[in-house]
Amino acid sequence: MKTQMINRSHIVIACLCGILFMSSCEKFLELHPRDKKVVSTIEDYRAILASYMSLLKTPNRNQDAVFGIYFNYPYFDMAKYLGIYTGETVLNRNSFFYYDKNTGTYTAEGLQLLTWMNTDPYCWNRYYRFIGSLNLLISGVRTAQGNDEDWRNRILGEGLVWRAFSFYKLLQYYSPYKNNQYGIPVYLDPAKDIGNAMPPRKTQQEVFAQILNDCREALILLEKTPSSDWNCAWREDFINAMMASIYMWKAMSGAAEDTDWNNAEKCAAIAMKGRSLTQSSNILRQMFDCREVTTASDMISDEFYFRILDGNNGQIFNFPYAYYQAELVDGNASNQYYTLFKDNDIRKDIYFTANGLQSDKYNLLGLGNGIITSARGGSLMLFRLAEMYLIKAEALLRQGKTGEARKTLEEFKSARYDGNFDLPGDTDGILQEILNERSREFYMENDFRWLDMKRLGISIKRTIGRNTYTLAPDDFRYSFPIPAKEIELNRNIVQNPGWENVQLD
Repeated sequence: MKTQMINRSHIVIACLCGILFMSSCEKFLELHPRDKKVVSTIEDYRAILASYMSLLKTPNRNQDAVFGIYFNYPYFDMAKYLGIYTGETVLNRNSFFYYDKNTGTYTAEGLQLLTWMNTDPYCWNRYYRFIGSLNLLISGVRTAQGNDEDWRNRILGEGLVWRAFSFYKLLQYYSPYKNNQYGIPVYLDPAKDIGNAMPPRKTQQEVFAQILNDCREALILLEKTPSSDWNCAWREDFINAMMASIYMWKAMSGAAEDTDWNNAEKCAAIAMKGRSLTQSSNILRQMFDCREVTTASDMISDEFYFRILDGNNGQIFNFPYAYYQAELVDGNASNQYYTLFKDNDIRKDIYFTANGLQSDKYNLLGLGNGIITSARGGSLMLFRLAEMYLIKAEALLRQGKTGEARKTLEEFKSARYDGNFDLPGDTDGILQEILNERSREFYMENDFRWLDMKRLGISIKRTIGRNTYTLAPDDFRYSFPIPAKEIELNRNIVQNPGWENVQLD
């Protein structure tokens, strides 16, 4: 993969490898970059990764350059497109970019979003750039100069977890769910075929194997060295939470194995150990509150493993743009989702305004319509505790352990409802209620609902003008297209079925 897979952050590669790439990424000079320090010690790698870690941990922070470079980071901000895709948000017909009031029709850009045809290559590019940086870090720190093995393990462990996360997200976004043959490219060796690597797509089974291998190695490192406050994702509970999600996704995919649901159950149970869901609506409200994110104090809660906050800079994500009245969406609540919540559901008053007309999960609404805060970021908690309860309940049920599944669901609902709540007794009813709770709990949380729809094969119909558009189960549009530039430069990669004849960005 001549562009993205090798990592187009040329200075990053130059600093980490001592190789300066030309802008075309076709040729390179075996030179030490002028006025740049070549990374060689454990402390050097720690400083480089810390520039990424501080961005995650510090609201409203500008990322620091280390040795003159900025470490890449994942493309977390999927909400702006996927909210429209799922129907959680409503496209703004007051925006001339998406709607032509003179003709009473959506523009090409608006229709593209409403019909699930966005072809933006940014997600692919960003994740593979991040993986490229991680490959360099993981490879380099293994043999870096220095005797502090604990810090070597902390840096390596953190890198492995984020690489596993990145491959997992790419697999979810770009692989046709039921087709094992269409995985994603996996490239791990930053020193092999520099500038000329053209890795083919692996099978989904092969990609899952790599993801889980990274997770397991990270867990083994924890047996040697304890995690520290410096770390973010390298911790036993978070790794098991991510693995629970991975096994759940894998269990219904083209790479499914008989042990997947059992593994999902076990990993969720480990991630839940010693934690309990809050029954306080105030704590839930605080978790998502972004109004004063730039001055927010650190919050510790059993409900999440770590929380990523973003502020005025909007470097990581921009939820106000995705979920509130702005150019993209009109800010009105989706009645389809609002009606899922009963009056005694403590989430209802947090996620919506009192009249149910607008969504305000992140507490960014001002007087009337619009946003009165300067915050442009959001709050994101990956694989939080609520998800572990629902993964465990679903995994138990799909293994035929109906009684245990019902009990786990009951524990979950006891924390989310004030007073009595409905609890089905039959298998089909319990499964449906688990899935309904996923829709409620993770409403307007980035890519969550879209990926559930893909996993469960949910169909949507939309009538636009005189035309009806249908997103069918396992529709080709449930998988994003491989970017056109990638197809052009990598002769070994093939496009996702269905996208071959679509004009791509």
